[in-house]
Amino acid sequence: MRIILVVAVLLFGLPLSALGQSSFMARTGGFLEANKPDLAVTYQFMRSNTQPGECGCFGINGAGLSASWAFRPGLAVVVEGDADFAGNGPGTGNSMTLVSGVGGVRYVLPVQPPGRRAPQFFAEAMAGGGHAGGGIAGAGDGSFAFVGRAGGGFDRALTERFALRFEADYAPTTFANGGNNHQNNLLIAVGFVFHWSHPR
Repeated sequence: MRIILVVAVLLFGLPLSALGQSSFMARTGGFLEANKPDLAVTYQFMRSNTQPGECGCFGINGAGLSASWAFRPGLAVVVEGDADFAGNGPGTGNSMTLVSGVGGVRYVLPVQPPGRRAPQFFAEAMAGGGHAGGGIAGAGDGSFAFVGRAGGGFDRALTERFALRFEADYAPTTFANGGNNHQNNLLIAVGFVFHWSHPR
């Protein structure tokens, strides 16, 4: 999470300043409204592993659909559904499909960098379940298991209703793998966010 924040700040050259209130996007083109509900569609890349020991690492591509509702300033309930696919497993040529659903909490950082349409940073933690299918899944083929998500990112406003999202999460899963039944996944997602209403 620290790396994400440092990279984002360096990219945009924007110092963070304390706010104490939720940020907003003015009609003149200011900041994202942290307490408005949103819907996001993202492209995802996940780096995963098969059996423990040697890496056996492979990439999975897919898409995610998420929605959030604020229940107090700076805090929102988040739900997300994902579908990811790998077509050529390490050394096997097998495929895998991973479908998951998670829910949790998102915390919007109470900071507001100066400048028009500045990025709005957030941290999130979610948990749920998923289904793995295909040869890469091995012992976990056709099974359901725990899926977690912990990380964060930022939204950068494009218009009053739309924003660009970047996030990076640690996404552990517990599908059977003939060893420790645990996968350490890194998930990177980029996409678009739609805010349901204009700021007041």
